[in-house]
Order: sequence, then structure tokens, then C-alpha cells
Amino acid sequence: MKLPDIELVSAEVHSAWMEAKRAQGVTSRKDERGNELMVPYDELPELAKELDRSTVRAVYGAIERLGLNG
Repeated sequence: MKLPDIELVSAEVHSAWMEAKRAQGVTSRKDERGNELMVPYDELPELAKELDRSTVRAVYGAIERLGLNG
């Protein structure tokens, strides 16, 4: 099984994170540089996108180590 494109999954991870934050009543979240993170994935600064990508890479690595990717 070929794993989906990291960028597509990263965008989904970010959307899920925003949904969870909104469910907690959070409407704004900024990084240490003052960049707003509660925006669509394509509007994130590159450093913030990389956090989502690293999460996806870690999950993909676990899937591969467990032999679940086919």
C-alpha cells in the first residue's frame, strides 16, 4: 500500500487540530513568533507546516516499522 502524500495528510492533521481546539473554545493560537496558527494549512508559515509534516512522517514511520503498509 502506498501511503498518501505527506502534504495532503498534513493539511488534514492541521484541520483536525483546529477542530479540536475550536471544540475546546479556542479561537486563536499563535506560535512563539506571533504567527496565527488557527488558519487554513495553506496560509501557515513554513515552520508551522513542518510541525504537521513531522507528525505525519512519524506516523508513516510507525506504519512502516509495524509492516502495515503492505
